[in-house]
Amino acid sequence: MKFTKILTVLVSAAMLTVMVACAADEAAAPVAPAAAAPAQAAQAVTYQPAAPQAAAAAAPAAAAAIPAPAPAVAPPVPKAKPTAVPTPVVKSAGMSWIDTYLASSSYKPEWGQPKRGGIMRYGASHKFNGHDPNYGHSYEGPQFLPTYNALIRFDPWAGVNGEIEGDLAETWDIQDGGKTVVFQLREGVTFQTNPNLPAAIVGKVSGDSFTCEDAKASLEFALLPPAGVLHTGPRSALGHYASSSCIDDYTYKVEFEEPLARTITQFAGARGMPHNMDKDFIDWFINNYETTDPQENVLDQTTPETYLYGTGTGAFVPVEFEVDVESKVRANPTYWREGLPLIEGMDQFIITDATARFSALITGQTDYYGEGSASLLPAHVEQIMARFKDEITIKPVLHSWGKGIQINMLREPFNDFRIRMAMHLALDRDEWVDFNMAAGINGVHRHTLWMPPGSVWALPDEELGEMPGWRRGQGKIDDIAEANRLVDEALGAGNRFSFECFAQNAQIYVDGCLYFQDQMKRNLGVEVTLSMVEGAVQNQRGPDNEYDGHYGSKQTTNVADPDDWYMLHLVEERESWYYRGTGRYEAHPELAARLEDMVAAQSRELDVAKRVELVHEIERTLGTEAMFNIPYPWSYIFPAWSKVIKGWTLYPHPSQNKWAQFERMWLDR
Repeated sequence: MKFTKILTVLVSAAMLTVMVACAADEAAAPVAPAAAAPAQAAQAVTYQPAAPQAAAAAAPAAAAAIPAPAPAVAPPVPKAKPTAVPTPVVKSAGMSWIDTYLASSSYKPEWGQPKRGGIMRYGASHKFNGHDPNYGHSYEGPQFLPTYNALIRFDPWAGVNGEIEGDLAETWDIQDGGKTVVFQLREGVTFQTNPNLPAAIVGKVSGDSFTCEDAKASLEFALLPPAGVLHTGPRSALGHYASSSCIDDYTYKVEFEEPLARTITQFAGARGMPHNMDKDFIDWFINNYETTDPQENVLDQTTPETYLYGTGTGAFVPVEFEVDVESKVRANPTYWREGLPLIEGMDQFIITDATARFSALITGQTDYYGEGSASLLPAHVEQIMARFKDEITIKPVLHSWGKGIQINMLREPFNDFRIRMAMHLALDRDEWVDFNMAAGINGVHRHTLWMPPGSVWALPDEELGEMPGWRRGQGKIDDIAEANRLVDEALGAGNRFSFECFAQNAQIYVDGCLYFQDQMKRNLGVEVTLSMVEGAVQNQRGPDNEYDGHYGSKQTTNVADPDDWYMLHLVEERESWYYRGTGRYEAHPELAARLEDMVAAQSRELDVAKRVELVHEIERTLGTEAMFNIPYPWSYIFPAWSKVIKGWTLYPHPSQNKWAQFERMWLDR
């Protein structure tokens, strides 16, 4: 029986309301693998498919010829063109901020001319808990990130394929061969006026000038927080940080242990980089956190009181929070970008049920549906394209996360490369593509290993299309036959293993396990059971390695840089339980060490062309010798907003960069 689409317009509310912020959309802190009796190390081999042969009698019968399907419409994927040392883009003298933006190449004439006023109504998908800006964008990000600024950022209308521009820093200078960055900070920037701060610091923080001491304290809090504060985004991105100092009030010097290719792009777009807070607030927070019993993290526990503590230099000020109902921000009247923001504020309505949130959008009660893993469901896309395309914009873009199955190599037989490769070969990706089709638009990018599609780091689609596991037609028939041969070779003719697909209990993850269950049964004769759990259970079992395979958002990127994922997957001191190759050093110690060395080499390579070659070699090694996790085609997301919203767009991998658009968007009501 073929795997068929099971989503409908009326998706079960019970399934949808349990979608708490997934670990992939809010990076887990690196956790060392729990002690376990490791499976015997398996010999590392390079996969070379044998000549196709008939499957064993116990295996599924060979499938009929699988025709290559007709191509569907795929959203365009612009090719990222990274540079080793991005050049600062600065505002033209004598022009207003909005005129500068309108004159840029990223402005879209169809938006028309800006208008002022109005409240943008945002359909928030998840209950709000935690507003530490160092966590970066998650489901809750739009409710607090516009309060803050970064030092530098990607052009908010172009994203990671665009130029880098100054935010709180006007310019920056790279020195000492890439080991030092000197930021020249803007003068005249002040923190928001906030009477809601605790009495002990309101006089020190509210309306205070932003200077180098604040930038230094903010970066140190991001990278070196007190024990128990778990924000990891900046630490993963800038883990090579050595020290920093203030040359004067507006000159900030940051030094690194070694020059790495990712440094400037991570400052511009890593998770949690719009994080600049007042030094006095940070000092108060750390003292309060370290001296209260139990420890009180007022940035992790969002209440109507603590939400209002948020104080940055950004375009919006938090003014109201009602638990599980809504939050509100309003325009900062002292914002240093004169004339911005254009809107008066945003009301974020917390609507966890996807169908209710969709109804609010199409009936005009909200202006924005949401994005990421909480963007439109395929059935909703079809409804909008059929009935509401004149009122609602849908912008399919590559997600910042790609789905896959993380294999636990501490368990047998999954420490055997042949078993992992067999599971990869047995997947017919075209069936997953068909399942994710919405109104004739692809919901996934078919050819995917681990680097984000559309970047120069990803292997070309033409090469991937010829690789075992990704082939079509007769190639896929050969893949399935080879998968069965590998299992027969590893376990004995006709013998098969069982597998548990473990995931969070939300429909987007249930679907991935159901597809895997169907493919393994039909193509490999393997029984797969499903273990769908709540987020709290997932976050206990995952770090403790209590799974055969964990399905979720297993590839990730912030700025389409290889280090975004390789550090989490292959580097022991930086790994996250959610992304790591679990048990790789126990199963394949030499291969794991070699891959870690390869990752270090590409990270240090400042020549883009040479780095591309190194990254492509890592991708091929992972795909032919390792297969520590099994990649699914990378996800597209379907964000949607009312056509009254202008000056807003999205682009590939937007999650950590889109927040800065709120200050320059407008409403055409």
